[in-house]
Amino acid sequence: MRADAQKPPVRLKLSVSPKAETILRGGHPWLFSDSIRSQNREGAAGELAVIYDRKDAFLAIGLYDPDSPIRVRVLHAGKPATLNESWWRERLRRCIEARSAMFAKDPNTTGYRVCNGESEGWPGWVIDRYADTLVLKIYSAAWFPHLEMLLNLLGTELPSSRVVLRLSRNIQSKDPAWRDGTVIRGEPLEGAVVFHENGIAFEAEVLRGQKTGFFLDQRDNRRLVGELSRGRDVLNA
Repeated sequence: MRADAQKPPVRLKLSVSPKAETILRGGHPWLFSDSIRSQNREGAAGELAVIYDRKDAFLAIGLYDPDSPIRVRVLHAGKPATLNESWWRERLRRCIEARSAMFAKDPNTTGYRVCNGESEGWPGWVIDRYADTLVLKIYSAAWFPHLEMLLNLLGTELPSSRVVLRLSRNIQSKDPAWRDGTVIRGEPLEGAVVFHENGIAFEAEVLRGQKTGFFLDQRDNRRLVGELSRGRDVLNA
């Protein structure tokens, strides 16, 4: 075996346009393909790509996707950071702690979003909770190489009876190891999942329904409709 055969691969390095520099410094989580001025080599889906500015200083790091116009989904910007398991665990814990604080006084609600994609540093990735079922929806194949590690973190930080995987249409054929609408951890599931929202029981078709199975973002609207319609006959047209 040649001595250089065991060398780790050179980190994927990208330099971007001045406009992209400004946008990334402003916190935007996407780097588009036409904003890349140069890169040192070809990259694989899910590889960590380091983005540098015009002065060759660190700008950001994210998940590379060679098949998407969103070439990099930014995970961290600012000062250099090591994205190891501890880093991922801390980011996940921040989401869980935020939801725990939000619903601590509302035990009658067991359906809510745990990780809200780009707005919480998880670009192309959301997690919804329906009682004891977690539903993971992925919008980029760049997440596939990291799934096992992240599922292990979920198992320790947010225990559940099962985890269901949902994939956006554009990536459903990217990796045969991961299939849309399947239980990838935990107990099998047949039919709908029952959860509660403001004390009312709902069913979510998490294996085949739209998005992750329910429109959890309409929780406040459903509560408002309940208040306005209390004691009245209502036509659902």
